[in-house]
Amino acid sequence: MPKQIIHAESTQQFIPATILASLIHYAEQQEWDYKKWFEDSGLDLDQVQQSNGFVRFSQMCDVIRKAITAYGQPDLGLKMGRSEGLISMGILGFAMQSCKTVADALEIALEFHRVSGSVLNIEFSIHDDICTLEVTESSPTFDLKAFFYDELFSSVIACLNAMLGDHDDVIGLELNYAPTANLEDYQYLFGCPVQLNTTSNKIHFKSSMLNRNLKNYSPANYATAIQICKQALKEIDQLNQVDFVHIVEHLIEQYLPERFEMRQAADHLQMSERHLRRKLLSEGLSFQQIRQNALERKAKQLLEKNLSMSEISLQLGFSELREFRRAFKRWTGQAPSVYKQICEISH
Repeated sequence: MPKQIIHAESTQQFIPATILASLIHYAEQQEWDYKKWFEDSGLDLDQVQQSNGFVRFSQMCDVIRKAITAYGQPDLGLKMGRSEGLISMGILGFAMQSCKTVADALEIALEFHRVSGSVLNIEFSIHDDICTLEVTESSPTFDLKAFFYDELFSSVIACLNAMLGDHDDVIGLELNYAPTANLEDYQYLFGCPVQLNTTSNKIHFKSSMLNRNLKNYSPANYATAIQICKQALKEIDQLNQVDFVHIVEHLIEQYLPERFEMRQAADHLQMSERHLRRKLLSEGLSFQQIRQNALERKAKQLLEKNLSMSEISLQLGFSELREFRRAFKRWTGQAPSVYKQICEISH
C-alpha cells in the first residue's frame, strides 16, 4: 500500500441515498416516526429506503436536521455509525468484506467511499508503526459537521468489528469539534484514548493491522462488487458535472410520476428560471425537450422490464393510457407495443 493516499472530494450537489437509507433503518429499530422528516423534501421515500438513486446534499441535510431535533439526538451520527456500520455502506461494504486483508479493504474504501454516500474528504498516511485516517470537510462552518464525523468514525469501528471481530488495533482518536456525547462514551465506543480540542480530526491504528486477514475473503464476490462500485462512482461523477441538462433530466425522472416543472428545477439549483433556461439552451436543449427525452428513456427502460402498458403509463405520470401511447409514437415513430415485441424478440 502507498505511504500516503489522499482522496479529496469537492462539494457535490448529488450523492447516493445511502446515509438516509441507514437513517430510516435506524429509526425503524428505535420505532421512531420518520416519515414526517421527509414531508416537503421532494424525495421519494420508497426509493430512499431501498438506497436507489441520488439525493441532493441539501435535501439530505434537511432530513438529518429534522431527525436530530425531533428526538433530541445530538449524537445521532455516533449511534447510527455504531448500529449500521458495514451494512450501511451497501455494495462498498460487501466489497470490503470480500477483500483478503485490511490493507486491501482500506484501499478500496479510500477509492470508492463516495459510493457509500460519504460527504467528507479522507487522507491516509503511514508513519513508522502507526497509520492514520485524517478526515476534513469541504465547508468548515457546516452545521452538521459533528454528525458526519461521528457517523464516519463510528462506522470505521463497526466495519472493523464486522471484518475482524474486534477493533483492538485502534490506538487513538482526535476531534476538533464539540463532542456530541460524553468523553467516556467516546472512549467506550472506540476503546482508545480520545483527545478533544485538537487541530484536526484523526483516527490512529497500529500499522500491523493492515496485514490482518479478513474472515469473509472471496475473490469472486470482490470482482463482482468492484465492478458495481466503479460504475456507481462513474454515475456520481457524471451527475455532479456542471451539466445542467443532465441534472434536470435526473430531477424530472426522480420526481415521476409527478410532473416536475421548470420553477422547481430552478429552485433546486438556486437560480432564476430565466438563468436556468439560458443555461439549458446553451447546452442545446429546452426544458420541454429534456422532459420528453427523460420520459422516452424511462418508458423504454420500463418496456424492457416487461411491465404492463397501464403500469408504465401510471409510472410516467400520464392520466390516460392512450396519452402515453400517443406520446411514445411521437417520440419513436412506433407504438409501445411494437417496441416491446422487438425487445422480447431481441432477448
